[in-house]
Amino acid sequence: MRHVIIGNSAAGVFAAEAIRRTRPDDTVIMLTDEDVPAYSRCLTSYFIAGLVSEEDMAIRPPDFYQRHSIDINYGCRVEGVDIRATMVYCASGRTISYDRLLVASGARPVFPDIPGISARGVHGLRTLRDARDISSRAAPGAPAVVVGGGLVSLKTAYGLLERGLQVTVVVSSSRVLSQVMDGVAAGMLQRRLEEHGMRFLLGQDAAEVSSSAEGEVTGVVLTGGTRLPAHLVVVGKGVTPNIDFLRGTPVAVNRGVLVNEYLESSVPGVYAAGDAAEAQDLLRKEPAINAVWPNATAQGELAGCNMAGERQAYRGSIAMNSVNFFGLSAITAGLNRAEGDGYEAHTWQDAARNDYRKLVFTGDRLVGYTLVGDTRRAGTLTSLILGEVRLGDRKEALIAGDRILM
Repeated sequence: MRHVIIGNSAAGVFAAEAIRRTRPDDTVIMLTDEDVPAYSRCLTSYFIAGLVSEEDMAIRPPDFYQRHSIDINYGCRVEGVDIRATMVYCASGRTISYDRLLVASGARPVFPDIPGISARGVHGLRTLRDARDISSRAAPGAPAVVVGGGLVSLKTAYGLLERGLQVTVVVSSSRVLSQVMDGVAAGMLQRRLEEHGMRFLLGQDAAEVSSSAEGEVTGVVLTGGTRLPAHLVVVGKGVTPNIDFLRGTPVAVNRGVLVNEYLESSVPGVYAAGDAAEAQDLLRKEPAINAVWPNATAQGELAGCNMAGERQAYRGSIAMNSVNFFGLSAITAGLNRAEGDGYEAHTWQDAARNDYRKLVFTGDRLVGYTLVGDTRRAGTLTSLILGEVRLGDRKEALIAGDRILM
């Protein structure tokens, strides 16, 4: 049997390993438009900061593909899939047949449709190539503008700050991390970054990117008319799944590829995992893309098992995020911003120690949390959410901060 995997990151690698464990004699082919072996995308901002090397980012040893008899194809951009003929078409003109297909192609940055956005020196951050390009322009003392107030934007801004650039973050909403955590937690992280020299402009957005006659970026014009000088601009306005090659196919798509509990699409034999897949959200009980590394690895492994002939059901994913800025850690999971009927939130804060805790419950089940400062209980709390544990009278002990036995 021929298994073709589009993608060479977390979901793709874990799927390939799962297939190989179960079907040692099957053919496994991986296609990637990048030029390097699998690496951790989570570390791209740390690469920009100069804290890790490319070698540090590798998630498997150099002989991984050979040792697992995987046919890895670099620089292979997929342009189309013929479901009837079970063929994948690459931009190079190559065609590849499959018996089982996994779409693990990840996502790409979204750029705003504004004048000048294609100037040299304007980047998104998703791949190692992006990180290399950003790093090559990161001249100490130079002005940099980061557009967007999400987690990727702040991690990138942190990396640039560590490299000695003058960093301004432009945020269209009234606060940073509005889609990730509540205002108290976000404010703590913003203040930590400001203490180290980062500048924030809230309630504004980029309206235009200015450039030189040679096409090099020189600045950003904001919606209010303010002009910011910039030697480098990084745009972090979200991502969209890399699934354009499925247009015109019968594979059902919403934001990502819609999959069932076996991570199989509407077309038998075609699976999806990771940031390209819209799978069950454990808590919301509806399809969602919870685009974080642990979810991608879990989905990839299970999809690989099912491609190899097993029948394992996926229980669902939850949203999770973690960050550390200059020694201040924060971790969120689940429905940590949920409010209103059916939800009960409990918060605790020690401002002097930069500690904050928020627990969100539905009845006696923990469904979300935010930890800033002391994050040592994150593992236990995540396990309670994933296990959908009914706490009973242990709920009050958890709210009080006591250690509980699961």
